[in-house]
Amino acid sequence: MNKKLIFSLLFGVSLALSTNFVQAQNSESYESLMKKGNDKFAAKDYISAKTYYEMALKQKSNDPTARKKLDETLKKIQEDGARQEVFYAHLDAGDQFYNQQKYEEALTEYEQALKVFPEDKYVGGQAEEVRAILKERQDKQDAYNTAMSQGETLLAEENYDAAILQFETAIGIFPNDKLPKEKLAEARQKKQLYTEKVTLFDKTMEEARQQGLRKNYDAALAKLDQALELFPNDLQANTLKNEYTAAKDQANRYNGIIAEADRLYENKAYKEAKAQYQSALLVVAGDAYATDMIARLDPLIAQQDAEEAARIAAEQEAARLAAEAEAARLAAEAEAARIAAEQEAARIAAEQEAARLAAEEAARIAAEEEAARQAALAAAEAERQATLKTMLDAANALFEQKDYANAKVKYQEVVTFDEGNATATAKIREIDSILAQMAAEIEAHYNNDMNAGNQAMNAEKFAEAITHYQSALVYRPEDATATAQLAVAEKAENDRLAALRTQYNAFIKEGDANFKSNTFDKAIEAYTKAEELNLETYPTEMIARISEIIEQNKLYELNSEYISLGAGEARRFEFNKIEVAVRRSNYIIIKVRNPLPDKTFPMIVSFGGAGGKNGGFVLPIAATEEEKTFVFRIGAQYKWFSEDNTWIEIISENHPIDIGKLEVSRSN
Repeated sequence: MNKKLIFSLLFGVSLALSTNFVQAQNSESYESLMKKGNDKFAAKDYISAKTYYEMALKQKSNDPTARKKLDETLKKIQEDGARQEVFYAHLDAGDQFYNQQKYEEALTEYEQALKVFPEDKYVGGQAEEVRAILKERQDKQDAYNTAMSQGETLLAEENYDAAILQFETAIGIFPNDKLPKEKLAEARQKKQLYTEKVTLFDKTMEEARQQGLRKNYDAALAKLDQALELFPNDLQANTLKNEYTAAKDQANRYNGIIAEADRLYENKAYKEAKAQYQSALLVVAGDAYATDMIARLDPLIAQQDAEEAARIAAEQEAARLAAEAEAARLAAEAEAARIAAEQEAARIAAEQEAARLAAEEAARIAAEEEAARQAALAAAEAERQATLKTMLDAANALFEQKDYANAKVKYQEVVTFDEGNATATAKIREIDSILAQMAAEIEAHYNNDMNAGNQAMNAEKFAEAITHYQSALVYRPEDATATAQLAVAEKAENDRLAALRTQYNAFIKEGDANFKSNTFDKAIEAYTKAEELNLETYPTEMIARISEIIEQNKLYELNSEYISLGAGEARRFEFNKIEVAVRRSNYIIIKVRNPLPDKTFPMIVSFGGAGGKNGGFVLPIAATEEEKTFVFRIGAQYKWFSEDNTWIEIISENHPIDIGKLEVSRSN
C-alpha cells in the first residue's frame, strides 16, 4: 500500500496536519478561520474547532490567541476522550460480566457507566434487564446453592451417582447456567472413568492370576503392578503380589541351580553336576527332574572312572614308543652331517673359478663406462640449453600476461641458471619500471578511496564510507589506517542501524498492540512510521492487512464512483441504523481529490439521524493532486455510539471537492 495515500485519524485528530500538510497559501483568512473555530468550540465540537485553529496558526505562526484557543481545545478533547474511555471501560466490563452471567458485577459496572452518561439508552436498558434477572434468581438461589454445594461434596467423596442427581437438580433450577452443566459433565466423566478403572483393574487382576498359574511370575507381577497403579491400597492385589514374589524367588534359586547342573552335565562334569542336582532337591524337595538326573548320572560316573584308568595306561605305552623313535632320529642326523661336509668342499672349488671370470668382466665394463661418460656430457649441455629456452619461454609468457611479479621471478631464475643472461637482465629492468608505475597508481587509488571515505564519515554516510574503506584495503590489504577507519565506520553504521531497529521495534510494538485491540487508526499511524525506516516489509504488509480487514468488514458502501461537490454544496448519504453492539468498532473511509491542487481548505463531515445532526468532524484537504484516503474511527465519538445515526453529510467550504469511495466499516 502507498503510505502517502492513507491518513489515520484518532478521535478526529488528523495526521494530515503535519508540517508537510499545508504546501500552499490557505485561501481563507485568519479571522474567518478563528471565527469558525470559536463557533465550533462554543457548540462543543472540539474536534472541528481544533482543525480550524491549526489552520489559523498556519496563517499566523505562533499567534498567541490561536495558540491559546488550540491548547484549550486540546484539553477539552482530552477531557472528552477521558470521559468516553471511562464510560466505555465500564460498559465493556459490564457486557463481559453479563455474558459470563455474573450479574451483580455487571450491574455495578453498568451503574458506573451511567454516572458518566446518565441518559445512555443502551446501558440503561442493560441495567434494567440485569436487575430483573437478579430479582428472578433470588428466590431460587438458596436451593440452587444447596444443590451445588452438596454436589461438590459428593463429587469430592467420589459418590458420583448422588453428585449427578444434585447437579441435575441445580440445572432444573437455572437451566441456562453454565456451571452446573459443567459440573454435571465432570461428574459423569469421573463416574465413567471410575467404572472404566474398576473394569480395567478386574481384567488386570485376572490376567495376573492366569500368569501365576502358569508360573510366569514376572508377567504376573507386572500385571499386579498395573492393577496397584489403579488402586494402590487393594488388599487382594497386595497379598497376591507378596505370594508371587516369594514363589518367583524360589523358582529363580531352583532354576539357577538346575541351569548350572545342566551345564555341567552337558560338559560331562558328571560328579559336579550330581552335586548341583542334589542342591536343587534342597530347594524343591522331591523334584522329579533333579531325582531323575541323579539316577541317570550314577552309571555315567562309573563309566567315566573306567575310561580314566584306560587313559592312564595308554599314556604309559605311548611314552615307551617315543623313546625308541628318538634313538632312531639321532642316528639319521649323524649320517646327514657326513654327506653335507662332502658337498661344502665341492662348492668352494666352484666359487674360486667364478672369481677369475668376474675379474675379466670388470675390465670390460670399465671401458664401456668411460665411453658412456663422454656421451652424457654432450647430452647434459644440450639439456641445459633446452632448459634455458623453456625457462625464458615461461618468463616471456608471464610477461605477455602482465603477471609482472611472477615474470620477474622467472627471469631471475634464468639469470641464476645462466649467469649474466642478457635477455633476462633487460626484462628485469623493464619489469621494475612497470611495477614502479603500477605502485604509483595503486597509491593514488588508495588515497582517493581514503579521502572519499573520510568525507562520507564527516557527512555521517557510514555505509558509503564502509565501501570506500573496503576499496582502499583492496589496494593496501593490511593497511592499519584503512583497517582502523573501516572499524570505526562499521561501528557507527551498526550503531545507526541499532538505533533505527530500536525505534522500528517500538513502532511495531505499538502498531501490533493497537492492531490486536482493533484500534486500526493508531495501528496504521505506528506502522507508517515503521515503514518509513525501510528495515522490513512487515509494516507495509500490516497496513495492507488492515485495509483488507476494513474492506471485508464494510457495513455500507455509500459511494463508489467519484462525484463532484461545488463550493459550499452539501451531499447527504443515507443508510439503515447500525446495531449498537458493533458501533464502537466503526470506521468511516473517505477518498477525495482536490480539483484545485494549489489550494488547501476544510471539508466538513457530519452525521445524524431522524432527530437531526448528532456530531461530525473536519478534514483538512491538502494542496496536492494525489488521491487521499482518510480512515476515521467514528466509533470513538460517543454520539455515534449512543444515537441511531442514519446519514452522513459532506460539505466542502469555499472550494469544490471530488468525493470517491465512502464506506462505513468495522474492525471486526
